[in-house]
Amino acid sequence: MTRVIAGALEQLAARQALDPRTAEAAVLALLDQQASAIETSSFLTALAVKGITADELEGAVHAVRSRMSRLDASRFSPLIDTCGVGGDRSGTLNISTGAALLAAAAGARIVKHGNRAASSRTGSSDVLEALGVAPDPAAADPLGTLEHVGIAYLHAPRFHPGLGAIAPVRRALPFRTLFNLVGPLCNPASPRFQLIGCSLESQAELMARVLARLEHLERALVVHGEDGLDEVTLATSTRAWLVEQGAIRTLSFTPADFGLAPAPIEPLIVNNAQESAARLLAVFQGARDPARDYLVANAAAALWTAGLAPDLKSAAELASRTLDSGAVRQLLERWRTIQPA
Repeated sequence: MTRVIAGALEQLAARQALDPRTAEAAVLALLDQQASAIETSSFLTALAVKGITADELEGAVHAVRSRMSRLDASRFSPLIDTCGVGGDRSGTLNISTGAALLAAAAGARIVKHGNRAASSRTGSSDVLEALGVAPDPAAADPLGTLEHVGIAYLHAPRFHPGLGAIAPVRRALPFRTLFNLVGPLCNPASPRFQLIGCSLESQAELMARVLARLEHLERALVVHGEDGLDEVTLATSTRAWLVEQGAIRTLSFTPADFGLAPAPIEPLIVNNAQESAARLLAVFQGARDPARDYLVANAAAALWTAGLAPDLKSAAELASRTLDSGAVRQLLERWRTIQPA
């Protein structure tokens, strides 16, 4: 057993939190394949049992970011990601991916970080493929799609090769691990703006605390539906943590803040990526599908976070006008042409 993993496990077994440097060193050992599957499993299990702290998450984020393939998209503004933690087990269509397309059509530059489904029915990569966009083509040029379409998709395995060795252990464990929280904090383009959805309130607050420590970040919003949705919800209130220049402010949103009516999530449930894509396409083509208002609300949260609207209601009005104009459908058609599945 490597010395760094042995030391970390000894602390965790005693229910002692790791400092950021120790957590970073331990995660680097995992990423660099210096730890066996048993050591990796033990480390992730011990962390989950003890409970992950902000220092531990910060250290893990620094480790993963130090090994990721970076994408310099700094010339695009405002650059924002809408990647969430996932795993709320609601079974809804891909709200954050649909909202990303809508926000891009409304003027934001989107670098959507995502992957295939792990614990959900359909991941971002799955639904994009069903929409006719290749999520990870070998010759993909993310900067080119940002330039000509307004959105780029960053398929996580392509930019985080070190996580590939850990994937079998993560899949074998019956619980979500540290890396489910790390992923949304490690976008290869390091966008200055970010919207993150989280299904657990405690984890949402934890992520906000770590976002406040990331130097590249200007403004971020972490949202948690009080019904457990890892998106802005219209079924009840949404708890939110606004991160600006290292400070955190706690907010609460209701549907009325977006100028929208309350709406249940049950009509948004789908069985697979194909159903999700069909529902998104229907909204983009003007159908009054129940998903429309959820896409508007979540796109509005992204537009407001990126500074493209003065308040949530104005942002929702912008998103709604964009949908009605057919701009999202046109954006998707351009993306399909450049990056066909």
